Amino acid sequence: MNAEFAHDKKSGIISRDCDSCLREPLVSCDWRRIDEDIMRLFGKSTDVSSLLRSAVIVPLLQISDKLAVLLVEKRKDLPKHGGQVAFPGGRKEPYDVGPVDTALREFAEETGLPSDVVCVMGMLEPEVTYTTGYVIVPIVGFIKNADILKQVRVDTNEITRIILFFLDEANRQDFKAETLTLSSGISLLYPEYELKGGLRIWGATARILLKILAYAEDFFQGALGSKWP
Repeated sequence: MNAEFAHDKKSGIISRDCDSCLREPLVSCDWRRIDEDIMRLFGKSTDVSSLLRSAVIVPLLQISDKLAVLLVEKRKDLPKHGGQVAFPGGRKEPYDVGPVDTALREFAEETGLPSDVVCVMGMLEPEVTYTTGYVIVPIVGFIKNADILKQVRVDTNEITRIILFFLDEANRQDFKAETLTLSSGISLLYPEYELKGGLRIWGATARILLKILAYAEDFFQGALGSKWP
């Protein structure tokens, strides 16, 4: 199946009709094409060849008529990203054809849920983590049956728990910005979300979440208006 994407340059969103689940590979979304996008977006300011390729799934769902996104809390003793709140995801493996494969594989490993509970809606433009050296491709998906969360069995080697972040008006407004100054002298502005219990969402995850907050209703309308098996 050769799925075509429509790229909205203004919003940075690559959208896709959600008529089929990801049991069929998205041929037009392989890692080679993504690498070309990464070079186009970051090549002039960043040595992208040294960056590790990774992908995350941004799982949207509806709970009691409220829109939400699923996040995971990573174990504090992990050598990288320990204790952070993030989207399910991880590094590209050699056998991953594209970022969709990477994101869905990691989703299944981290949550214990089958990857086919997620219908892929589209992609956001890649994010770069300048401090840890990753390129992250966010894949936006929709979980139609929220009851499936009762079957979550997190990978306790990496994940402490799942977290549901509701995309309501309060959370749209309740964030602050932090400034990160790179060794090159460049200052970057990052959104940051404070959660209960002292947890916070920051960095690339917060930047992705900010985009989702802005465009979530469009994604949900597309998902709920689709024909599902």
